[in-house]
Amino acid sequence: MAHGRMQRATLLAGTMVGGLVSLMAGTAVAQAAPGSATPATSATEVETVVVTATRRAESQQTVPVAVTAVGAEQLASAGVRDTTALQQVAPSLVITVSNSETTGGVLRIRGVGTQGQNLGLEAAVGVFVDGVYRSRPALALNDLLDVRQVEVLRGPQGTLFGKNTSAGAIILSTNLPSFDLGGEYLVGFGADGQQRLQGSVTGPLIEDRLAFRLSGVFNRRDGFVADQRLNQRYNDRNRYAVRGQLLYTPSPDVSVRLIADYIEKTEMCCAAPYVLNGVRAPLIASLGGTVFNPTQEADFLVATSTPVRSDTREFGYSAQLDWTTPLGDVKLLASNRQFIASRDADIDFLDLDLANLFNEVTKDRMTTFEATLQNRTGRLDWLVGAFWFDTRLTNPSVQTIGRDLGRYQAAVTGRAIAGLYQAGDGDQLRRFYQTGDGWSVFAHGTFDITDTLKATVGLRYLEESKFGGGEFITRIGASCTSALVPAAARVFCATRNYTASFEDDATTWTTALSWQVTPTVMAYAAASFGYKAGGISLDRDAGNRSRQTFLPETSDNLEVGLKTEWFNRRLRVNVTAFQLEFTDFQRTVFTGTETLLSNQGEVISEGVELETRWFVTRGLVLNSSVTFADTQYGASVSDATIANRGLNAAPKWTVQAGFLYQRAVTDQISFVVSGNARYQSRTVTGADLDPLKAQPSFTLVNGRIGLRHEGMDAELSLWGSNITDERYRVVTFNATLQPGSLQAYMGEPRAWGIEVLKRF
Repeated sequence: MAHGRMQRATLLAGTMVGGLVSLMAGTAVAQAAPGSATPATSATEVETVVVTATRRAESQQTVPVAVTAVGAEQLASAGVRDTTALQQVAPSLVITVSNSETTGGVLRIRGVGTQGQNLGLEAAVGVFVDGVYRSRPALALNDLLDVRQVEVLRGPQGTLFGKNTSAGAIILSTNLPSFDLGGEYLVGFGADGQQRLQGSVTGPLIEDRLAFRLSGVFNRRDGFVADQRLNQRYNDRNRYAVRGQLLYTPSPDVSVRLIADYIEKTEMCCAAPYVLNGVRAPLIASLGGTVFNPTQEADFLVATSTPVRSDTREFGYSAQLDWTTPLGDVKLLASNRQFIASRDADIDFLDLDLANLFNEVTKDRMTTFEATLQNRTGRLDWLVGAFWFDTRLTNPSVQTIGRDLGRYQAAVTGRAIAGLYQAGDGDQLRRFYQTGDGWSVFAHGTFDITDTLKATVGLRYLEESKFGGGEFITRIGASCTSALVPAAARVFCATRNYTASFEDDATTWTTALSWQVTPTVMAYAAASFGYKAGGISLDRDAGNRSRQTFLPETSDNLEVGLKTEWFNRRLRVNVTAFQLEFTDFQRTVFTGTETLLSNQGEVISEGVELETRWFVTRGLVLNSSVTFADTQYGASVSDATIANRGLNAAPKWTVQAGFLYQRAVTDQISFVVSGNARYQSRTVTGADLDPLKAQPSFTLVNGRIGLRHEGMDAELSLWGSNITDERYRVVTFNATLQPGSLQAYMGEPRAWGIEVLKRF
C-alpha cells in the first residue's frame, strides 16, 4: 500500500509540474475578465460556459470543481440523443444497460458506480433534472428532450446535491419558457424502421407575466437482436415523452416555474446472445435446444422460449419559487415522481423452457422538498439549505419452473427425476417492498481571501431511515423434498419472509482553495467526503441470512486542477488529477443461480483528466478529452480473489475527439459537417472479473453532414452512429444453470438516418 501511495503522490506531483510549465508560458494567455457569464464576443472565441456546480450560476473556468459541460449544439453534433449516449462526450462517464433499464442500468464516473439487480441499492452517481433528484438510473435513462445543457460533475458532490452522489452527479437543465413566441420541430427516418418526431413550442400567455413551453418526442426503431425460434426482434425502441412548463413572473424579484412530464416506453428489451458455450451445450442440443456453434453474438442471434418485454411509465411534477429578498436569493423546490415498470423475461435465455419471470412490476415513488438561501456578505458568498425526501417502493413478480426443467435436470444428474419438476411450481408471489425518508441541512461558502485567492468550505448533515423486506408464496414441488434430487438441482424451494430496518446519519464535507493566477488561468486544490446510503437487501435469499442490511458506502476525494484559456480565448485547456478512495464499496455478482450483495471494503480510483476546446478558425471547432483512471479494489476486501484487481466496466483510458465545421455555400445556405469518436481501452465486463468476460479496446464513431438555410432557419442532415459497426459487449454474465456458458448484452450496431429540423 505504501508503494501505491507513492505512485499516487508522484502522479499528482507530475500533474502540478505540468501546470507550472503551463503558467510559465503565460504570455500566450488572453486577458479576459474571469467569471464572466456572457457569451463570447467573437465567433472564433471559446464560448463562456455557465454551470451550476456550486448551486450558483458561474463560469466553468472559475469553479473549483471538475465538471464537463456540454450544450445543446455540441450534443446534437456528437449524435447524443439520450442519456446513455452522454458517454460519447464525457469520457469519465460510462453507462451500461443489461437485462432492463429498470434494474440493469449503471452510471459510472471515474470507473465507479453501483450495479446489480438488487432494488435495495441506490446509485453512486446522482442524476438531477431541473434540480429534481432522480433516485435510480431507470428514471434517468431517457431521451434528452429539449435539453439546454448537461453537466457531469466528477467526484463526491454530497454537500450540495440531494443524496447518493459518492462518485459524482449529472445535472440536466431543460430550456425555460420564453415570452417570445417560438419553437422547433424535427422529423427523422432511418435504418431499421427508425422514426423520430420531436418538437417544442413556447410563448406568452400573459405578456411579461406568464409564459408556457410544451415539448415532446416520439422515438421508434426495430430491434437489432433476432430470436430465430420465436421470430421476434428484441432491443427495440418504442417510446415517447411530453413535458409542459409554466413560468410566472409577477414581479422582477419573483418567478415561479411549474413542470409536469410523462414518459412511456413499450419495448421488447433486453436479449443477450451467447458468447461462450459451456460443458452443457451438447446436452442442451440433445434435448432439442438451440446451440449456436460458433456463437452468434456478432450477428445478434438468440433463441428463447418466452418473449422478453419491458414497459415503463414515469410521470411527475415540480414547482420552483425563486425570490430575491433583502436577506438573499430564496429558492424553494418541491417535486413528486412516480415510476411504474413491468416486464417478462426468459431467465434461462434458452429455447428450452427451464424458468420464467412473469409480470414483475416495480413501483417507485419519491417526494422531495428543498429550500436554499444564498447571498454575498462582504467577501463571503454563502448558501444555506435544507432537503427532505420520502420514498415508497414495491416489486412483486412471479418466477416459476418451466416445462423442460425436469428433463434437463434429469440429464444433468443422470437420475430419473424428470417427473419431480412440474411446470408452474415456484414463486407464485415474490414481493419486495421498502419505505424510506430522510432530511439534511447544509451550508456552503466561498471567501475571497484576496482578489485572486478564494477558499471554499461546505458541510452537510443528514439522517435517513428505511424499512422493508420480502414476502413469498411458493408452490413447493417434489423436487424440493425428494432425496433423489441433489441440493444443487433444487430451485424455487421455500424461503423465509423477512423484514428489516436501517437508520443512519452522516456528515459530508468539501473544501477547496482556488487561485486566479491570471484572468484566464485558475488553479485549485480540493478535498471532499461523500456518502451513499446503506440499506436493506431486497433479494430472495435475504431471509435465510443472519443480516438483511448492508453498510453505507463512503468516498474520500483529493484533486488538483488547472483551468486555462489561450490565444485570445480561442483555446481552452483544463486538466485535473484525482485520487478517489471508497470504503465499504457496495458490490453485486450474479453467479448463474443467484445474485450476491456485499460490502467489499476498499476501492481506489486515481488518474488524470484533460479536456480541450479549440476554435481553430471561423467555422471550425475542435474538442477533445482524455481520461486516465486506474480504478481497482484495494487489498482490504472481503473477497480475496478480487484484491488489487481492476473493477469491471472501468477502462483505464478513454479518449474522445470531435469537430464541427460550417462553411457558407451561398448567402443563405451553409454546409455543416460534424463528427465524434470515443475510444475505450480494454475492460472486463463481468462483476466477478472473469478474464473470459474481457472486452478488447474499441472506438465508436458518430457523424453528421447537412445543409442549413439561414433564411428559413431550417436544416437537412444525414447522420450515422457507430459508423464503423463495432461489435462490442456491454455486460457479460454467467448463463443460468449452465456452468461455463457466458452471455452478453451487446452494444448497438451501426445506424443511420435523415432528419429535417425547422425553427420558428
